[in-house]
Amino acid sequence: KNERRAVQAEDFVNQVKRVAIKELASPFWSTFSEIIPGFNEFSNLVGNDYEKMLKLDLKGIKALDHETLNISLNKPEPNLMYFLAMTVFSPIPKELIVYNKNDFNSSIIGTGPFQYVGMEQGAYMLKKFNDFRIEFYPTVGDRYANVQNYIARSKEVIPYLEKINFYPILTEEDRWNSFFNKKIDILAVPKSYLPDLFKRQQAHSPESLGDQVSVKHFPILSNRWLSFNWRDPILGKNKKVRKAIAFAIDREKYIADFSQRTSLKSHSILVPGIPGYYPSRDLPFDYDVEKAKVLLKEAGFGEKKRLKLKYSTRGNQVTNISEAEFFKNQLVKIGIDLEIEVLSFSDFLKKGRAGELQLFTDNWLFDYPDGENIFQLLISKNAPGINKSGYSNQEVDTLYLKLRSTIDKDEKIEIMNVMEDIVMTDLPWVPLMYENAYVLHYENVKNYRKSSVIRDFVKYLKVYSSEVR
Repeated sequence: KNERRAVQAEDFVNQVKRVAIKELASPFWSTFSEIIPGFNEFSNLVGNDYEKMLKLDLKGIKALDHETLNISLNKPEPNLMYFLAMTVFSPIPKELIVYNKNDFNSSIIGTGPFQYVGMEQGAYMLKKFNDFRIEFYPTVGDRYANVQNYIARSKEVIPYLEKINFYPILTEEDRWNSFFNKKIDILAVPKSYLPDLFKRQQAHSPESLGDQVSVKHFPILSNRWLSFNWRDPILGKNKKVRKAIAFAIDREKYIADFSQRTSLKSHSILVPGIPGYYPSRDLPFDYDVEKAKVLLKEAGFGEKKRLKLKYSTRGNQVTNISEAEFFKNQLVKIGIDLEIEVLSFSDFLKKGRAGELQLFTDNWLFDYPDGENIFQLLISKNAPGINKSGYSNQEVDTLYLKLRSTIDKDEKIEIMNVMEDIVMTDLPWVPLMYENAYVLHYENVKNYRKSSVIRDFVKYLKVYSSEVR
């Protein structure tokens, strides 16, 4: 049934309770277990029984009435405001939990400015939700918003669009062609099409590709690295092998090949824009083939005893295959033979979180702008799980607990510095590059701005002179 009602405080309680069900494998289970009183006990008590989950109270979170949510904490949590804005706190009505038996794999639930109305010609169709609360276009903005004149429409009621369609397009070629065939209005440029983009730019003005197309370049809070399986009998137990691989990778060439020199070479676990990031930090290695050969020989490998490793791709697109070939060509120079296992992104995640990958590229798009968000990928208790490398260091674990408990910004930065020194000495990762994004959109689309942590851009969009596709 297409029923709707106003959001209530109890809906947020329901979602936190759902995170407590271990069968759902929420990555926020461990976070909530630390900060919300009674969460562990509640989780053990309800098991996988959603009916029991709904009946029992969770000590740390209460709906005092329909409009008041009360959250208790075991300790100060400076990132709580970020958590509240994430999907992990999405409100879920009790009646839908019962109706769907707590299985939302094929259900779409929302409270936003647009309402899902079905699929047509391969598109997820959304229309303006007329009962959405009264919300106004922002009245203030940062330097970029002012330079782009994004706040000229302040105090206008949003959303502007009457409808918006999302097209799931599987291949990079089809996405690229769909944009230039005017099937879609906004395109995040696939990495493999950056050369084509730049050629088109050279043929026109620097700002556009002709035919009323705008080009936007956005930094994003994302780091990319080569990862070793810490529990692998070869990679995990032999640091000199890891160091040899680190010295064997020409990261400048990697950036040239896979970002057309638009990305920055990463030299830290943290990324620009995150508190604690230092531009002056150095990694304990750089491209040096001869040094890599010496290290590999010291590790017990060489021409007489060649090292064979398996590299698993992070998807099955052209760029993923090319990336695998890049590492294969880099490592064969020092005497390492690389077998390539092509995985879909879904299979990559499954095998990675099960700890079944040996050598692979990974990246992290920050959920919120705090360094602890990426350091959680290096904590022992998160493996198997989001710690795909299976890295484990008791000192790092202890420092992470300290990091999670302090609210002093300077102290947090000092702790992260020490953690990074330890991690880079152990070398479970080889940082590669800080990623960014090029986006194309037709010039009749106004107010577009890409963010790596905020996904509500559609409610600010305005389209002139043509119907949104």
